[in-house]
Amino acid sequence: MKNLIRISCVILCLVGLYACDRSSQTKKHANWADSTFQNDSTVVDSSEISPGLCFLHLTGKSPRRDSTYVHFSILGNKVTGQYRWVPFEKDSRIGTISGTKSGDTIRVVWSFTQEGTLDTLATAFLLQQGQLKQRPFIVNQKNGRQQTDERSGFTLRYQKISCN
Repeated sequence: MKNLIRISCVILCLVGLYACDRSSQTKKHANWADSTFQNDSTVVDSSEISPGLCFLHLTGKSPRRDSTYVHFSILGNKVTGQYRWVPFEKDSRIGTISGTKSGDTIRVVWSFTQEGTLDTLATAFLLQQGQLKQRPFIVNQKNGRQQTDERSGFTLRYQKISCN
């Protein structure tokens, strides 16, 4: 019986160590452009969906290490995809987007996880002639939460990149 308990403890410890090691491997890739995220994409099997549209926005001090990655799939006026905000050496926000496209404007809700907490944030993009722009976020002084600055123009410019 004691041997069974010891073996069970050893197995639980090994599983715990493996889980900790996996989380540190994920965290060490602070910049999307340098990480395994670059090859990660959601594949939806439908001939009516536009080919994936992928964009990258780099910011921060030189070299620019803070990255935002957006991957859209558009079916009619429905938009789905991924949105990843990965600041260098800080906690990232990685999640999915879902919304609609009306003309050149794309409005989505970004559902993401940050520091183990699930949250959402509405945002707006402008997609014209293969160029992607986004309205910036501001902090709502009443509730302390980020939100899209609807009074601002589409000032954040993304670079179109390959989705693979």
